[in-house]
Amino acid sequence: MPQDPTQWLRGHMREHLARSADAPAKVVSFDRPAASVPRTRGAAALELVQRAAEAISDIEERANDTEERAKSLVRGAIEKLNAAEARIEAAETARREAIDETAARLAEAVEALKRAEARVAAAEAATLAAETRAQAAETRTLEAETALRNIEHAIRTKLLREAETLPSVGVAA
Repeated sequence: MPQDPTQWLRGHMREHLARSADAPAKVVSFDRPAASVPRTRGAAALELVQRAAEAISDIEERANDTEERAKSLVRGAIEKLNAAEARIEAAETARREAIDETAARLAEAVEALKRAEARVAAAEAATLAAETRAQAAETRTLEAETALRNIEHAIRTKLLREAETLPSVGVAA
């Protein structure tokens, strides 16, 4: 058998308000008050409709409050997200700058190393050339000393031969 709509509305509102967190403060009773004056069915229905409208208004007000709180939370989360994105971007920029600076320093160090290696190679070449010249000079010196000894020996030999071939000159006195 179909249920009376007013009974269904009463039960539905009771269940809804019982589930609500702040239901005890907002409970609206749809039960008929113990009236000393008998009311007509139309007046009772009108009163029930007014109470239902008040309950719906309260529910809408709580829903609006909840929606405003949710919007506020969303705005706060968006602001935090934007701030975090800005910090991430700043960190990325700083990281890129550090990498670029490090790469530039590394390139300078590589160039300085190449210049130093070139100077070392030039110094080694100069040292080798100097050693070669020194060896050549030493060789020439040894050859000159040998030639000088040979000349001295030749001169002595010639002088001794001449001295032997010359008539003896007496030492007169």
